[in-house]
This record gives sequence, structure tokens and C-alpha cells, in this order.
Amino acid sequence: MRTVCLKLFMVFSLFFPAFWSTFNEDYKMEYYAVFTAAYAVLLIYMLLQLWKGKRKKGQRFVLVFLALLVLYNGLSLYMNLNYLHWYGEQINNTVAFLFFLVLLAYEDSLGEKEDDCIRFFLGCAVLSNVLSIVYYFMGYTAFLICNNRFYFVRLPDDYYEFRHYWIYSHKSDYALMLVAFMAVCIRFRDRFKHRVSWFLSMGVFLTALFLTHSWTGFGAAALIFVGAVLDRIDWKKFRFRKIYLLWAGLLAVASGIAGKLVLAERDILSLGGRRAIWSGALKAIREMPNGWGYLFGEALFDATPTWSVNNAHNVFLNAMLRFSVPVGLCFIGMILLIAVFSLVRSRSFLAAGMWIGFFILLNMDYCLLNYELGMFLFVIYLVCIYRPKGKEEVENGVFEAKGN
Repeated sequence: MRTVCLKLFMVFSLFFPAFWSTFNEDYKMEYYAVFTAAYAVLLIYMLLQLWKGKRKKGQRFVLVFLALLVLYNGLSLYMNLNYLHWYGEQINNTVAFLFFLVLLAYEDSLGEKEDDCIRFFLGCAVLSNVLSIVYYFMGYTAFLICNNRFYFVRLPDDYYEFRHYWIYSHKSDYALMLVAFMAVCIRFRDRFKHRVSWFLSMGVFLTALFLTHSWTGFGAAALIFVGAVLDRIDWKKFRFRKIYLLWAGLLAVASGIAGKLVLAERDILSLGGRRAIWSGALKAIREMPNGWGYLFGEALFDATPTWSVNNAHNVFLNAMLRFSVPVGLCFIGMILLIAVFSLVRSRSFLAAGMWIGFFILLNMDYCLLNYELGMFLFVIYLVCIYRPKGKEEVENGVFEAKGN
């Protein structure tokens, strides 16, 4: 039953992302997601684990993080009662963080047939993005299911660039998830029956990433590939070879081409205007340290004297802008704690590349909303923390069966 719940969570998250929102307006409803179908299934999964699951021993991180989560809820409740009066973020984030803790704290978190669960996830991720590519060429940008209504979203014909969101709120959200899926694909490359199927799957993710038109996403994807290559090197036996100069040259040429394409569309020195936006956001946070609450999405702050925006284009700054400085700092602390813990547990270049890519995306745009946090943390668990039964980790991050 626990495996069934996890698979339903994957299906809801990747194919049928139904959520309920305080608003019906196209632009605001995703900012105010109250609850999701995927999280409803996660609650059942967690209750089953509490009832029938076998706890692991020596999980000090779980206790420390649980204490921080209690603090987060205390601060959120205080701010909601006195200033913000919106509880959806607190509820959804709590469900997502508790899900991550349950994955850590219990044996058989993926069910008795772990490989089957992982293959199911990989299959769902690939199929979802095949449908995404088809959806894009049908002329659509995004697909949403909110408040029992279906939304088939198109960009205006005269929009300044092509971009694609699929089932996410923005191209940067989609890029973040695609980078996450590619990291899982690399981490579990041995779960594919044939190399061809692995290359085709990665091709699907890269094609979808191209359609997002997120240059930051491509930079993050490059980091996980670099990490994967570094994990394959036996550093104790490493010897420099002339062929490496050729690879370095090809990488430099590719980087130069990518840089030229980016410069044609973005002002790199201003980070695409982000420096001005962040400065304006910090000023707005100082002026309203208790958070904007329901003003978010409607109210504007000045990035420059002639340019106003409605969000900080940064997940961490938006956490403080929307929900108050104390709540935002607590949220940031939990994400940083998970990052450090997962990197220590993984000790792989893949995990390091993934997290660097994540932080670049998280700091460049509002690319992680509360109803996406559960899948984000699930990927972190799979890539960095999950260990197959009867297998041990070797130094380069590849798993080998005992006795081989």
C-alpha cells in the first residue's frame, strides 16, 4: 500500500497536478495553492509509515530538522494569525518537509520493491515530458488543473521569446525539475535495460529543457553532467593524458557558443536585471518585515526608477518578502540544512553539481512553489541519500553488489 501511495504521488505530480487555490486568477492562483492531490496521497503514505513502518536507529538529523520544522510552524502560525492570514504555504511546506523526514526515518521508504518504484518514477518522468513536447508543438505553453477547472495556456502570438512551462508555473520551475529528473536518470543509469533507452530518456529531458528557453537551466544541467563525469574518474589512478586537452578545447568552444547566444538575449553584467530586482526586494523587505501576505502578486516594488516588479525573482528573498523575515529565514535554514546533510551523505560530484545548479536556479527566479517542494525533496532523497539494499557505495559514487 505504501508503494501504491508513492506511485500515486508520482502520477499526480507528473501527469495530473490538481491543486486548490484561494484565487482563480491565472497569474495568482499558483502563488496561493492551498492543497494538492499529490500531498493528500503523501499524507496517507506517512500515516501508513507511522502505523506499520519500521523506524531506523540513530537519526539525529531527523530530530534536529523536526525541531526546526516546529519552529517554522510556530513562526508561521504567529505571522498568519497577526498579519498574513493565509495558511496554505505553511500547510504545504510542512507536508513536504515531513515527507522528506519520513523517507529518512523509516526502513523500506520506497516499499518492498524499491527498484520497481524507481523504474516507475523514471518511466513517469520520461513519459510526462514526451507529452510535454507534444503539447508544446500543439501550440500550448502550460497545463494547469486548479479549483476543479482545466487551464490550457497559450502565450500571445507576439510574445518576445518562445518558452514552455508544461505543468509548472514558469519556465524556471520547469527547468529546475528537468535538471532534477536528469540527476535521477544519471544516478540510476543502471536501472535502464539498454543504453539506447537511457540516451533517449536524456534526449527527452534535454529537448524539453531547450523548449523552456531557460539558459540558467542549461547551465545547471551542464553542472550535473560535469559532476557525473568526475564521479567516473578513479582519482587514485588518475594520470593526465593529451586527449584531455582536446576535451577541454571542445568544452571551451561549446561554452563560447553558449555564451554568445546568452549575450544576444540577456545582459550578463546585470544578471538579466536581477541585481536591480534584488536590491529593490531587499528595500521592500526592510519596509515590510512582517511580509506582504495577500499583496504578493499584485503589489509592486521599484527595481529602478522606471521599472517595477511584483516579486524578487529569487526563492529565498520571496520567502521573506511574502511570509516575513523570521519565517523566510527559517525556511532558508531548512533548505540549507537539507543541502549540507544530503551532500555529506552522498559525497559525490553528481550531488555537488546538482546542488550548485539548484542554488543558481533558486537564486535567479521564483522557481520552487510550495506544491512543487515535495517532488523536489523526493529527488534529493533519491539522488543523495537512498541506498539500495545489499549494496555498498564505492568511492566514485557507483554502487556495487557485495561479494562481486
